Amino acid sequence: MEGLLIAELLRLLEALLPTQRLAWAFPDDRTAVLPLAGGASLWLCSRPPRPYLALRPAAPEPARARTPFQQQLAARAVGPLVAASQPGKDRVVRLTFGPSDGFVPVRGVEVVAELTGRNANVVLVDDGLVIGVERQVLAERNRYRELRVGLGYRPPPPYSKLDPVGATAADIERVLAGRRIGEAGAVLDGIGPELLAALRSAFEADCPAAAVDGTASTDGSHRSDGSRGGTLLAGETLRRAVGLVVELAAAPGAFLERWAGEADPMLAATAERQARAAERLQRLLEKELEPARRKLGDARSAVAAGGAAAELRAEGDLLLARAAEVPVGAKTVRVTGYDGSEVELTLDPRLDAAANARLRYDKARRRAARAKRASEQLGGLEAGVAAAEAEVLALAHLAPAAVAARLRAAERGASAAARPAGPGIRFKGPHGFEVVVGRNSRDNDEVTFALAKSRDLWLHAQGYRGSHVLVRSGGKEVPFDTVLFAARLAAGHSEAKREDRVAVDYTERKNVWRQKGGPPGAVNFSQHRTVVVAPARDDAAASATERGESP
Repeated sequence: MEGLLIAELLRLLEALLPTQRLAWAFPDDRTAVLPLAGGASLWLCSRPPRPYLALRPAAPEPARARTPFQQQLAARAVGPLVAASQPGKDRVVRLTFGPSDGFVPVRGVEVVAELTGRNANVVLVDDGLVIGVERQVLAERNRYRELRVGLGYRPPPPYSKLDPVGATAADIERVLAGRRIGEAGAVLDGIGPELLAALRSAFEADCPAAAVDGTASTDGSHRSDGSRGGTLLAGETLRRAVGLVVELAAAPGAFLERWAGEADPMLAATAERQARAAERLQRLLEKELEPARRKLGDARSAVAAGGAAAELRAEGDLLLARAAEVPVGAKTVRVTGYDGSEVELTLDPRLDAAANARLRYDKARRRAARAKRASEQLGGLEAGVAAAEAEVLALAHLAPAAVAARLRAAERGASAAARPAGPGIRFKGPHGFEVVVGRNSRDNDEVTFALAKSRDLWLHAQGYRGSHVLVRSGGKEVPFDTVLFAARLAAGHSEAKREDRVAVDYTERKNVWRQKGGPPGAVNFSQHRTVVVAPARDDAAASATERGESP
């Protein structure tokens, strides 16, 4: 995001400050949304190559932190938003949060958003020290400016350029004189590639002869530098360029939309996510259609094969009528049909004529029975396939919310179809380990005492009724990321699933035994350790792991 666009947004934001706010929401792992008092929301996205800051009229659905840094952001930046600033017209924003006087007081902090393209980052700063950073930068990558916890925060070095917002037309004319319009970003602060492209488009529309061929006009107001190409600004073209820069500095967002057709980054990202969801839904629906189409094809084949049953019965009748003409051990025979024509029949040489006739009667009976069943099912199968095909065709006209709801249903169906036989719900954890979650007390008992091996890892929410969770280790050491993954599932599939933080005990299966005389699923265990995690009930949420181990 470019400096002038940031400055324009901060002017809107400063009119609201200081302000109270609601809890952070996190639509994805690189986006944080801060709902403000009054209904507006501040969106901060640090995803390269197009990070952005946006002030939107509404907030997304509440969503928990997905990364450790987001969890730290939600825990430390909890006070009111009291200030927002930008050094010069750089692509850096400093959001200042006041202290929180809750049950546990929290000091005020600064959230520094560096919206610098592929190097975008977000830093938590307390009294000048870095206390959290989204993307750590070490000395081997940047020896002049490290970003890691415990160091003092150093902002990116400033540019020595003219600020077009506070500059006069004469100042702008002085720095642009003798330059080409494409060099404006080198001397004017806050103008990056996108605003520069819009400025060039506006200049080409305002001065087409100067922009296109660089030939001198009748009043000598511009000249061409053949060695460098393009038009050097002077006279009338310089004055027009200055006017465009003044217009750009006053309202960069409107200028960009007019001359570059720039879309809101958040809206573009939302549209992209909706398109991906529609594509995935179409793939899942097509996959669901495959077995239905195969079943319909089989039914149609069975109905068609039923038409040959009468022919098989006629051949059986003919064999019995001409049994005397059928030699023993023959593989084929030619006999005279009822209409006087010759008919060739294939035989089983091990059987006589009567037995070959019975084979045809049995085959005809089976085909007729299958054809009858298929005929009874055919209408329903055709209607089902037609409805499913119509649903696929209608995807283009579905609202995004309807696509999302149908996608969730399709994914649940696909997950259930892919689930392996046996007890528990199956998940694939980090590093490829299978994690099994018991569904009820009897399932828990089977997961723990029938499925588990002695070296498998066993987990359970501490102090709550819930699922037994098993990490099938295969005798290997289980990485801590997988322990956290399984622990979040154990918390999510327990009575503590609505709590923010849950303690989960874990130990090897060999340290777990049934309670004597207890109901199914009632156990005792020893030699355990404990992690404290946020509950999760699916793969995506469980993958957002965190560190929180206690002895």
